[in-house]
Amino acid sequence: MDQLVFTISFVYEIQPGTLQVDLSAGVEMIGYDCCLVRDIRRVHSNESPLLPEMKLEKKNGRWIHSASGKESNISRTIGEAISRHLSQAERRADENK
Repeated sequence: MDQLVFTISFVYEIQPGTLQVDLSAGVEMIGYDCCLVRDIRRVHSNESPLLPEMKLEKKNGRWIHSASGKESNISRTIGEAISRHLSQAERRADENK
């Protein structure tokens, strides 16, 4: 796989239904279903990242933390945004053929 780097935006529900924040992150795909997620911060903010870099991978249709092998709310939310981005990019590439 060629190196693929992109930015995603997503809404993270800190407290489902009551408290949510708009975030963005840089994603570097390091394999077909594996990526490094960096610079997680509020959208349109120059603040320091809110979370440390994390390595995620997709296994059995779920985005999990590579280090622990477990899914979390943040890995699921980021993973869904990554999947949407990749799906849209693939659709655009097919349309341009």
